[in-house]
Amino acid sequence: MEKKPLLKKGLTISVILLFLGTGIIPSTAQDTEKPLPTSRGNWLYVGGNGPGNYTRIQDAINDSAPGDTVYVYNGTYYETVSINVMSLTLIGEDRETTVIDARPISSTAVLIQQSFVVIQGFTIIAADNFIYGNGILVSSGLERVKIYNNNLSKNYRGVDYDGGNNYDVIENNVFYSNFYGIRLWGGHNAIRNNTFVGNYEGIFFGGLYNEILNNTFLGCRSEGILQLGGLSTFKYNIFIGNDIGLDVNDGNTIFGNYFENNGIGLYAAGSGNTIIGNHFENNGIGLRLSVASDTVINQNNFINNRKDTSFSLESRSQGNTWDSNYWGRPRILPKPLLHIGILFWIIKPHYYRPGLPFFYFWLAFDWHPAQEPYDIPGMR
Repeated sequence: MEKKPLLKKGLTISVILLFLGTGIIPSTAQDTEKPLPTSRGNWLYVGGNGPGNYTRIQDAINDSAPGDTVYVYNGTYYETVSINVMSLTLIGEDRETTVIDARPISSTAVLIQQSFVVIQGFTIIAADNFIYGNGILVSSGLERVKIYNNNLSKNYRGVDYDGGNNYDVIENNVFYSNFYGIRLWGGHNAIRNNTFVGNYEGIFFGGLYNEILNNTFLGCRSEGILQLGGLSTFKYNIFIGNDIGLDVNDGNTIFGNYFENNGIGLYAAGSGNTIIGNHFENNGIGLRLSVASDTVINQNNFINNRKDTSFSLESRSQGNTWDSNYWGRPRILPKPLLHIGILFWIIKPHYYRPGLPFFYFWLAFDWHPAQEPYDIPGMR
């Protein structure tokens, strides 16, 4: 990886305020007809003023067939939507002004019950104040569902999955002020180019071989991402102002991510992770290893963190390797990584009673510290 002079990314709290103030409140609906792309199936229209247009989204879906497209003109539609037709595409005219508002009809605004469904171009609201409402709920066992270019705001879960789903894509959405932005189970799914602002937790997911790419997490009160699976890829994501930016388990590739002003930037609570080419700046703790073994930590930037690294007792000597990281200034000698911790032995395990203090000592070295910061892809 090429080393270049550090160009600090100008992402501050003003970015959060920008998202809080724009892109959330739908504007006045329009009735203008627009030319539309062609499709192999039929097109059905909701709203607007064309002849034969539907008034309700659900009525158009009920009259559709596999391969059809339902196009919804600007407006606020106070209804719940159930997509029970395979290979249906549901398109809103403008995601800022085409609104599905399920309050207070149901706990789910949009229910997807078939594979190969696309939904794009909506603001979707299920419930205010986190009252257990799902913006979009995807039934279990489906595949190749695409959720694209939507606003998911003020839901308990912006997008929720009932069970293991595969090869789905969640792309270019804004998740604002939800409890969970996304709760996902399954494998080979792609979550990319989304923005998460002011959620309690951005993404909570389990499963293997998922790709998390080019997302931005701002001001999550818990984790930006909490992973319960493993063997996934996290690339070019931005984590700013979260309690914990990224919390992962085993066997992941973590490359080109940017962590700034988080309580903990990256919490690696598993083994076999590859952590290369990331940027940690102004975090409480840059990188925390817990129960971590056989982890590679190379060519990262650690700059002005209160603590660059922190380690649990279990991760102190389990074959982890550190090499060629930048530690805030040029270094001639190897960089020592020192941690002193304290545990309390429980004398009587059947009683909740503290025992004697036990101090443990952890020491490792980055033998070839970098002399200047790296140009991190996630910072561009």
